[in-house]
Amino acid sequence: MTSKVRIQSVEPVAGQHALQVEFSNRKRYTVRLAEYIRSFPVLEPLEDLELFRTAQVGEWGFDVTWDDDLELAATTLHRLALEQAGEVMPTQAFKQWLAANQLSLTTAAVELGFTRRTITAYSSGAALIPKHVALACKGWEYEHKAVAGKAEGKKARRAAG
Repeated sequence: MTSKVRIQSVEPVAGQHALQVEFSNRKRYTVRLAEYIRSFPVLEPLEDLELFRTAQVGEWGFDVTWDDDLELAATTLHRLALEQAGEVMPTQAFKQWLAANQLSLTTAAVELGFTRRTITAYSSGAALIPKHVALACKGWEYEHKAVAGKAEGKKARRAAG
């Protein structure tokens, strides 16, 4: 994923593993990081709220840094901010949708009306997944469950009749 968004300012949220981040596009988000920190052993020192509170904008706004040892990229924080705000679909949610519906990348591309390359970018995290794609996934699932439900109903009526 390429992003030209940089961090303008950062302020830790008191008593939480969260940052109030203003990006260069002037949008502000509260980014909750507790789960993200637990996911990566290298970030374990940030469990200490005292250290976490020392967050500052890194050089040129490309990251947030803690001391000289820890940093989170602006692109990572931007993705998390958008996901948490519901503005984009999380990559993991898209992968779960594919698996739950037993769809290959090729089949998902056909069903959603995208190229396989686009679906691959979504499933790998190389591209942000727009909100309309998340809505399309929910709609696809609803329609296919409704069709499956009707087919089950017909089978049940035939068996009973």
